[in-house]
Formats: sequence, C-alpha cells, structure tokens
Amino acid sequence: MAVTGGSAQVNDAGLWTNFTLEKEVVKNLDVILTEEVRFYENITEAGSFFTDIGAEYKIFKGFKAGIFYRHINKRRLDDSYSRNNRFYTDVSYKHKFKRFEAGYRIRFQVQYNGYNTRETGHVPEWFFRQKIHFGYNTKSRFDPYLDGEIWYQINPEWSRFDNLRISAGVVTRITKKHSVDLGYLINKEFNVVDPYTYFVVYAGYKIML
Repeated sequence: MAVTGGSAQVNDAGLWTNFTLEKEVVKNLDVILTEEVRFYENITEAGSFFTDIGAEYKIFKGFKAGIFYRHINKRRLDDSYSRNNRFYTDVSYKHKFKRFEAGYRIRFQVQYNGYNTRETGHVPEWFFRQKIHFGYNTKSRFDPYLDGEIWYQINPEWSRFDNLRISAGVVTRITKKHSVDLGYLINKEFNVVDPYTYFVVYAGYKIML
C-alpha cells in the first residue's frame, strides 16, 4: 500500500474470487448461494471471506426482487477476524434493445459489525446503494459489460455518499449452465477518515443447477 502525498488517501491492490450456485426452486423463484474470498494488502492476505445466501423472484419480464443474508469474516489489524452480519434487499430492472442491455438496481442494506467482539456490535449501519449496468451481446460466448455503483450511508444524525465502484468485465458462457465472470474494478472511498482506493481484479464461477 502507499499513501498519496499530503493526504490520508491509501491505495491498495486486491483480488476477489467467488463461486456461486443458483437454482430455480419453483417457477420464477431462484435460491442463490455465494462463497467469496477477498485478498488485500497487494494481494498478500485474505482480508475478508463471506457466505451469501438468499432468494430472488422474477416479478415480470425484466423486473426482479430479492432478499439476502451475508455472514462476513473481516481481518483486523491484529490479524484476528471480526464477524459481521449483513441483511439486504434488491430491486432491479433490465431492458434489452437488440444486442444491448441496460439495467438499474437499488439495494437497501443493514450491517452489524463485530457483533461478538465490539460494544457497538449491536448498532446497525444502514446503506442505500444504486447500481447501473450496461452490457453487450456479441453473439459469441463472450459478453462484455460496464457497471457503476454508488453507496449512500444513512445515519440518524447525518447521511452521506461514501463509496464509488466502477467495474468492467466479460462474462464467458462455458456451457448453458456454467459461466465465468472476469473483470477489473476500482473502489474509491470518500467522505470518510483515511479513505481507501482499491484496484481489484475479480474472478467468479457460476453454476445454474
């Protein structure tokens, strides 16, 4: 990591890897399980790993709504891990025009950090997140996309934007039920003490059961 001159901005390189299983249990209702490990400190240590599980319902063409739970283990400065709980709900819409795709997702999120080790572990942190998506169908196995997301933290005494994430990648369809997502993202914090900017390579494997 390196601190930029004259400021508290910190830069770091990361690697995020995940594995996802998705299955339709009844018509239009999918159950989704994801396991993910995120490496930080210039990809030298496992900064966090989590299990994410939830369900997503196709309301009608293009519209989906989902509810999820995530259990997070996050590395501390003393190399121990705190346990965090996150609950969130999504509403999204995607529209296809010829070979182009555009989408919008809103997410309401509440998280409890260090619930087993911190006095403030029972105090929730609330976020409202908005994400836009642009994709292109190349009529091959490789479909590129570009995403942008901004985080807004909600607090009884103050509220603020504090995180911006831009990502670009390619989804590769191996078979009808197997796909790989490879990409690169920049995650920039702001309006916080000692903000980080992460430069991350990510790789995901998904199986539709």
